[in-house]
Amino acid sequence: MKPTTRDHVVAATHFVLGPSNFVVIRLPENWDLRLGRQPMDVDYTVAYDGVRWAQEGRASGLLVDMQARRAIELAVRTARGTIPPPKLEASRPGTCKIGGHAASYALGSAHLGLFRTKVYSVLHVSYRCDETHRLVDLRFMHKGNAQVLEGFLVPLAGTRCH
Repeated sequence: MKPTTRDHVVAATHFVLGPSNFVVIRLPENWDLRLGRQPMDVDYTVAYDGVRWAQEGRASGLLVDMQARRAIELAVRTARGTIPPPKLEASRPGTCKIGGHAASYALGSAHLGLFRTKVYSVLHVSYRCDETHRLVDLRFMHKGNAQVLEGFLVPLAGTRCH
C-alpha cells in the first residue's frame, strides 16, 4: 500500500508586500505543519502565475506527528544569492529531485543550543528555482534518529516552489 501525502503551505504576510508563499511542502499524511518559534520575514517577492513567492526571506515551522508524539523543526530560507550550508558532523550527502528541480541534500548531526550541548539530526536540502530566481534552503532538525528525517526525502519530491 502506497503511503499518502498532503500539501502544506509555508507562507508569511508582510504589512506592505502582502501574503507570500515560501514553498508548498509535501509531507506524509500523519504530519501536520504548525507555526514555528522564529518570526517569519519577507524582504523581496516575485509573482509567478498569479501567486506571490518570497524571493528573499525566512520562515520556520514545527512538523508534528500527534500519533507518534514527535516533532521536527523546519527552517525555510530563500535568497536571490547564496546561502551557506550548515556545518554537519558525519554528513551523508546525496542528490534528489524537488518540484522538478535538481536538489542536493545532506543528512547528519549538529550541536545546537546556547552552549552547543543539544545534538540534533539534521536534513539539509537546497536547490535553485530558475522560474522564481531564488535559492530555496530547507532544514529539518530532529532530536531523534536520522531515519525519521530520511523518510521525508521521497514525499519532498512533490514540494512546489512556483
